[in-house]
Parts: sequence; C-alpha cells; structure tokens
Amino acid sequence: MISLIDIAPAFLFVQGKDFSPDSKTADYRPNEFGNAVLVMAGPQFSLRFERDRGQVFVDAGNAIAGWHKLEYVLEFVNQSITQQHLGEPPDAETLATVLLRNWDEVTRVFSDRRLVSQLQDFSKERTATLLSRIFRTP
Repeated sequence: MISLIDIAPAFLFVQGKDFSPDSKTADYRPNEFGNAVLVMAGPQFSLRFERDRGQVFVDAGNAIAGWHKLEYVLEFVNQSITQQHLGEPPDAETLATVLLRNWDEVTRVFSDRRLVSQLQDFSKERTATLLSRIFRTP
C-alpha cells in the first residue's frame, strides 16, 4: 500500500489532525509510471492524492460536497489566493502550506451545508472557465 510520505510528504501534517489512510481507496501501480491514489480521511473532510506520471493532484471533499480540486477550495475560502500563486499545475508543497494556513476556514466550509453549496457553484464556475480557456474556438 502507498503511504502519504511516498505520494505527498508536504501533507504529513494532516496525520496530526486526525486524518488516516482509507485502505479501501489506496492504489499503487509501480508498473504504470508509479501512478498512485491515496485518500486520507478526516473528521469533516478528506483529501484525495493522485500521482500520475510524477505529477501530484490533490482534491478535498466529503460525502455531502463530493470532490473538488484543493486549489478551488483554497481560492474559495481566501480570495487572495490565485492560480498564479499556487502554480500551474499547482505545486504540492505550496498547496500544503496554503492549506495549513487556511485550515480552519476549509474545515468550516465542509461543516456547513450552505457553504458547501456555494463551494459547488464556485467549483463549477472555475471548471467552466478552465475548459473554455482550453477549448477556446478561434
């Protein structure tokens, strides 16, 4: 089984916040470029780490909210955070640092159905903007 230190060591701090690996979702494929998936389940929300050909993607979510890109969640809770600040693609160490700095706000979002609904709308809007940039017609 893959561990957090193997996939995203910058996020080890979540273990001190009552997050633990969800063994049902862990997947490691050494024959496929070292691709891996790990979910760290926490009290109010979980973090999903996906490593694809060395690049790490991080999502945050829970049973009510579903999964959202961590960078969208961070932008939602703190409007001074931008994609440019996090990097394109987002840097895992930067994401971890910004998450730790905004931990209470992120926890509050996933604990409040109204905020979850607003996050879902925000994520849809950000995804639509991203897709329109990628698939822009000349």
